[in-house]
Amino acid sequence: MKTLKVATASLLFSSIIAVTFGLMGCGDKKPAEKDKAGAAKVDLDPKTPEGQLELAYKYYLGTEVPVDHKRAAELFKIAAEKSNSEAQFALGVCYQNGHGVAINYLTAAQWYLKSARQDNPNGQYLMGLSFKEGSGVAKSAVESYKWLHLAAEHGNPAHIEARDQLALLLTPDLVAEGKRRAEQFRIYERAPQSVAESQPSPAQRKPAPPN
Repeated sequence: MKTLKVATASLLFSSIIAVTFGLMGCGDKKPAEKDKAGAAKVDLDPKTPEGQLELAYKYYLGTEVPVDHKRAAELFKIAAEKSNSEAQFALGVCYQNGHGVAINYLTAAQWYLKSARQDNPNGQYLMGLSFKEGSGVAKSAVESYKWLHLAAEHGNPAHIEARDQLALLLTPDLVAEGKRRAEQFRIYERAPQSVAESQPSPAQRKPAPPN
């Protein structure tokens, strides 16, 4: 089953990369800045998690830079350690597939969980599959349904289908328990999307009142 899991993670990752780079027609992208020779400039030392994530995708795909999965994984990790939920999900996929790092299902599941706890639907989806298949975690039908249910609530048809297919294999009591745990997560456990998003911007910060 782990082979199936790797294929699922890889396919999901490819679709997300396609959306990220506008390959699926999702909105207009700002034209890349170009140098004097007309070549697109690439910031090879981004300081923000968002910039590090974007550059990691470029190295992963070979877009504007040579393909380098090791460098991609390094950048995913830098952004992931700054609590970027997409980078956490992406780093988990790297460990699942052995792209730029050694295959490690336990580490993959740990990064999926970090992403999932920030309410990232892709992290929740692969966390659900991890529990379903026992990949990096102990098998648990209830935990699998919990995370697939949370992912499905974001509206992705593939996530909804996976949840509904699992429900057909479970008793009503197990489905109800999975939904109860999902509700508990929403109320008590859900972490902010990222450290950056949970903090006010400099413009939003009000100066302290004078003493």
